[in-house]
Amino acid sequence: MLGAIRHMNGGLPPIIMAWCILLLVTTVLFNQYPEYKKDLHLHWKSVVHKQQYHRLLTTFLCFGGKFDMSCMINLFFLAQSGARVEQGRSLRFLLCLFIAGGLLCWVDYRKVLFAVRTPWLSHRLIFSVICLESWSDPMNLTTLPPLPLPPFPSFLLPPLLSIQSCLLFGNDFKSVVAPLAISVGTHMIVSVLTLLFPPLARYNQGGMVFGDNWGGTLGGGRGKERLDSMFGQ
Repeated sequence: MLGAIRHMNGGLPPIIMAWCILLLVTTVLFNQYPEYKKDLHLHWKSVVHKQQYHRLLTTFLCFGGKFDMSCMINLFFLAQSGARVEQGRSLRFLLCLFIAGGLLCWVDYRKVLFAVRTPWLSHRLIFSVICLESWSDPMNLTTLPPLPLPPFPSFLLPPLLSIQSCLLFGNDFKSVVAPLAISVGTHMIVSVLTLLFPPLARYNQGGMVFGDNWGGTLGGGRGKERLDSMFGQ
């Protein structure tokens, strides 16, 4: 992940950078002061009856204090795929986060799409963000580090990530159904809004075109160079 960040033009985009920092800071905070968890985790009785609406935000900013291999992989893909989704279009990316996060909260509250209530929704939102990149350019070639797979179309990345999550980390396959479905819905909603409000499709000044200047996807020559640099080739 550090190699990818080092080779990016200008580093990580602002929203992804802030999100990664908050995830790391809250992890350290909870290890030192675990009592803060009870004030920040998603607890629906506190949200509904005590109007503690801040929990609807903080649930996406924390891993819950436990930083394991799953968290490391989530951070890697957030810095890689999330940065490509945001790069040059921070307003559009913020809209994606708002829609996907709102839908994840609704699914968690209603317990639909096999969702089981959880105090921290950061993992699910990161998974949805990763899937957003796949739907944006489904036929572009990508890879799935650290698995030694040949390049494959991006639309295969979400199911492969689901399989990896279940086999390597013992997660229930039902736990990825909601984030996967929500990523599709978010992509469709944002696509329609982009047609209705063209400014959402504009790139920030100095922003990069999606998939052109930074690794993971293999559609362009410079993107391939970034991908090779990540694996020391």
